[in-house]
Amino acid sequence: MPILSLAAVARGPVRIREEIPTTDPAFREAGITLSEPVRMDLEARMVGEGVLVRGEIETQIAADCRRCLAPVPTRIRDTVDLLFEPLSGDEAVELGGEVYPLPERGDVLDLGPGIREQLLLRAPDFVVCAETCRGLCPRCGADLNRETCDCVPGRSGSAWDVLKDIKFD
Repeated sequence: MPILSLAAVARGPVRIREEIPTTDPAFREAGITLSEPVRMDLEARMVGEGVLVRGEIETQIAADCRRCLAPVPTRIRDTVDLLFEPLSGDEAVELGGEVYPLPERGDVLDLGPGIREQLLLRAPDFVVCAETCRGLCPRCGADLNRETCDCVPGRSGSAWDVLKDIKFD
C-alpha cells in the first residue's frame, strides 16, 4: 500500500505514482477480485493542518454477470479526493468516510485504506454481460444464451404446495 511522508508534504506538494498489486490482501478481504493492479496518479499537499490527496485511480476488476454468471471484466477509472485532518474520537465518528484521520504520531501516512474505500465505492454492485442476456434456466441451470433447455414452463406454485404431498397415517 502507498505510504506518504508527511515531512515531504510539509516541504511542498508530493506526486505519488504507484501500483497496488492484484495480490494485495486488503482487496481480497473486501470481496473484490482485481484483474490488474490499481494504478494511482496522485498529488498530496498541505491544506491548513491537514493533507489533501487528489488524483486518479484506475484498475479492472473481475465480476460475474448477474444473470448468467459469465465473467465480465469491469474497468474502474475515476478521480479521488482524500482529506486527512487531525480528528478527535467524536469527530472521526461524526465525519466517518468524508474526512480521514491524520495520525497523531509518526511522520508517515498510509493511503491504502482510503484508496481501498474509494475503489470499493466505485465498484458496481451488479454487472450484466449484455442487456440481452437471458440468464440461466431456473429449473435446470442451462445458460439460455448458448442453448435452449427442455424444461417446460409451468405454473409456478407456492412454496407451500410441497406440503400437499405429505401423507399422514
